[in-house]
Amino acid sequence: MNRGIISTRYAKALLSYALEEGVEDKVYTQIKQLFKSFNEVPELAKSLVSPIFSHENKASMIRTASGGTVSNEFDRFINLVLTNKREHLLCSIALMYTVLYQKSKNISICSLVTAVPISDEVEERIKRLITGKTHGSVELEKSTNPDILGGFVFELNYNRLDASVATQLKRIQTQFLAINNK
Repeated sequence: MNRGIISTRYAKALLSYALEEGVEDKVYTQIKQLFKSFNEVPELAKSLVSPIFSHENKASMIRTASGGTVSNEFDRFINLVLTNKREHLLCSIALMYTVLYQKSKNISICSLVTAVPISDEVEERIKRLITGKTHGSVELEKSTNPDILGGFVFELNYNRLDASVATQLKRIQTQFLAINNK
């Protein structure tokens, strides 16, 4: 069976159960941390599929990767995943839960990369603007990258606007080379 279908089914089941129990926000925080841990520690996925570790060891690793103490509902879900030997899908399940939760709560995911740090005032203005357009809440990740030279790179719900100086210079260079190669 397709990994994506299985992951989606598990994520939907977890979200449904968490909503029923009123802990969807808590599970969202924990599962976001788990997904972040998968990205930051590639050995986690390898350890979870290793036959060397027991069910209890794997559950403990998942709890730790999820922020330490997890809700009872999420703990029950971890045991379900391990019992059904679906730990190899846990990263995909975490991603799908995150997407489903954000969609259900109308949360816009934004990323802003600038050459220099932005002020809190600018951040709040961006959030207000997006909130006004989407009528939902905003999660804004901001970072700096001096390589863009100036301007910004902005992503909103997987749509990208690259207004960086570095990209503009590359476009000019490409146009210049195209004209001179004719």
